[in-house]
Amino acid sequence: MKFIGPFLRINTLNRNNIKNQFFYLSKESLKDIVFDSKCGIYIPLKDLKSKSFSKIDINTTNLNSPLLCVYKKADAKLKSKEGTLTWNENKVKKEITINSNAFMTLSLLELVDYYSSFKNLDDSKYALSSLYLKLCKEQLEFYASYFRNKDGLFVDKVDLTDPMNQEFNFENKNNKFKFSDQALMMSAYYKYSSYNEEKHEHEYEKFALDILNMFTQYKEEIYNVSFEELNKICLALNVFYKYSGLDECKNLLLDFSDLLIEQYNTKPSVIINAKLDYSCMLFINSTLLYEKTGMHKFKSTSEDLYEKLITLYQSDKGILLKETTDKEINYTCDELILYMYSQILYSDFNKIEDDSYMLQDIFKHQIIDSGIVLSWPDSPSLDNSEHYRGFSLKSEDLLQEEDFRMPTIGTPENNELASIFIKNVTYNKRKESFKQTKSSFDSSKNMFIFFLTIFFRNK
Repeated sequence: MKFIGPFLRINTLNRNNIKNQFFYLSKESLKDIVFDSKCGIYIPLKDLKSKSFSKIDINTTNLNSPLLCVYKKADAKLKSKEGTLTWNENKVKKEITINSNAFMTLSLLELVDYYSSFKNLDDSKYALSSLYLKLCKEQLEFYASYFRNKDGLFVDKVDLTDPMNQEFNFENKNNKFKFSDQALMMSAYYKYSSYNEEKHEHEYEKFALDILNMFTQYKEEIYNVSFEELNKICLALNVFYKYSGLDECKNLLLDFSDLLIEQYNTKPSVIINAKLDYSCMLFINSTLLYEKTGMHKFKSTSEDLYEKLITLYQSDKGILLKETTDKEINYTCDELILYMYSQILYSDFNKIEDDSYMLQDIFKHQIIDSGIVLSWPDSPSLDNSEHYRGFSLKSEDLLQEEDFRMPTIGTPENNELASIFIKNVTYNKRKESFKQTKSSFDSSKNMFIFFLTIFFRNK
């Protein structure tokens, strides 16, 4: 009768379980999107060998369409093709946003570090590190060749390529560029350059440092960008500073962060309510900067933000409840993840051992039960080294299911939906229930979430 399961299911979910689940979802969903979705421009199978992808790499992942870039949007409903569920490549929005592609490549580069840890433990997993690295190089070369304007700045594009013509045809979506996009790309090129000491790979580092020099030259202009854009710039610079440790980056971070804090201090309550996601981002930026510099003003800001953020949690309902008189409250997927990672980062940084019911509640109710995640990848099999602590394959190191997924959410095969975050959900205060928006894939939001969860796992 073991199929009935235990009589009493005691909740054992903790902070590490939640972090591990987010990491597992992110790396597996990213792998699916990058290698199987065809949601973007990809390397044709016939070109893989000429692109120096080794035979063992191809066999390891069964890849046939690794993405050179990801499109802006797609339908998350999977269709059946020859008995296999696949993405519908005909239902895509052929726009290319710089931030989503930068976050995609940064996520893959972070996973290079993860899969490198399988050396001498699992050859097939370790092979993924070289595969991901090769793919990142192809992506970075593609971005530099096609996604810059006449001034050399990265800008969003529209893909107007004729399928019957082998020549790519991209058009600028508009003439505007974002400093935050340049900072993200700078981080990606610099991160890639750190893996190879060969002379030609230093071009990637030089390219990244040219972008850093641009930030120094145009610092006065950046002072005038919006609170939201400045937050994004600081997050990208925090990432770059982790990779490089360069004083030039640190000085920029200190200047821009001072301005951010000054803007926040003028109207903290208004910013918390109107810009919850960017309040959480400011908390993360301040915490990371305090960790690097030890400067008290950043700790003071992060503590003030945290105290205000946690007042939004309603223990009787077990959810984050934004202050509004409206009958319905809209939550975006990225603001929920930023809110949760603000809690996680605070607990980790302050070495708080007690696991908060607040984090558990929000994860269960607003992430799992709300339907903001359409499906969750199935747990690795018992013969998979990732199912064991230290990848040991020893029975005493077996990880529990709570380190991979919750049993209440369906797999892509069960739900016939991709394992992605939809853009938002709406909470009805009277009915105390959530309503989903349409099942679509937004690459900017998903790639940002994937990077955030993978980056903090490796941090």
